[in-house]
Amino acid sequence: MPRQAREVSRSGCYHVTLRGAGRRSLFEDDEDREAFVRRLRNMVDDGILLYAWCLMDNHVHLLIGDCGGGISSPLHRLTTSFALCFNGRHSHVGPVFQGRFASFPVETDAHFLETIRYIHTNPKSLGAAAPDYRWSSYREYVEGEDLCETARALDMLGGVEGFQRFHRVNGDIELVDLTGYRRRLSDAEVRDIASSIFGEGFLGSLPLMAKEERCRHSQARQAWSVESTDRAFDRNRQIYRTSCVRRVTASEQNDRIDPFTPSLWAVAMPPGRAHPISAVRSPIAA
Repeated sequence: MPRQAREVSRSGCYHVTLRGAGRRSLFEDDEDREAFVRRLRNMVDDGILLYAWCLMDNHVHLLIGDCGGGISSPLHRLTTSFALCFNGRHSHVGPVFQGRFASFPVETDAHFLETIRYIHTNPKSLGAAAPDYRWSSYREYVEGEDLCETARALDMLGGVEGFQRFHRVNGDIELVDLTGYRRRLSDAEVRDIASSIFGEGFLGSLPLMAKEERCRHSQARQAWSVESTDRAFDRNRQIYRTSCVRRVTASEQNDRIDPFTPSLWAVAMPPGRAHPISAVRSPIAA
């Protein structure tokens, strides 16, 4: 089966994620992280604009800009070179990364800023605040450029102080108009929401349900990104598309929650159950 073509960004800007094969760690130690950062520098030298980056234990977030030559070849060189280095250092055999990189078009200034903040605050899941985390581009914005092109975001936010203030809040409409965008939900929030809607144990039991039982959950009126569902359930998209997912209508697109998902799908709520997503929506779009 041919690969699905990537969605092309009109702005040339993409949020890219790289994940470890089998959700294994990509970095065993700081030497591995330094090796990856060196390869990021090579990618920048090849002509890719880098706006933000963050290295987590088993995945990487990048916000990059295409200067006209495409992003696939530079990212392929990055991942291939790092995989060879990683396998050589740790006597590992087999793939290091999980399939192809994922890329999500970033089309507007508001989306651009929200993506930068999302990338820099990702270490919160490790108990680390953005200013204290070494392996991200946050300090480049505060202390001076290194790998990243920081001028665009700093100009939009009014300098370093505005950048720091923007990262301390969930959303501030006085800093930037983010109307129409919702902050991306963390995996933990998605799991909590799913459990509150469908009950404890639903996530584990879903793959074992018959198709008819799954279809009983397909009467939703609220939009929920299928990507968030996939992350929560650790399942292939096909099971939802064929059994318990419906296409979001045009009138519902303003209620989208995950701005990084290129196509929107809705997952159902049982009738009569209150929808808890409003409790975790960012105030920027209230």
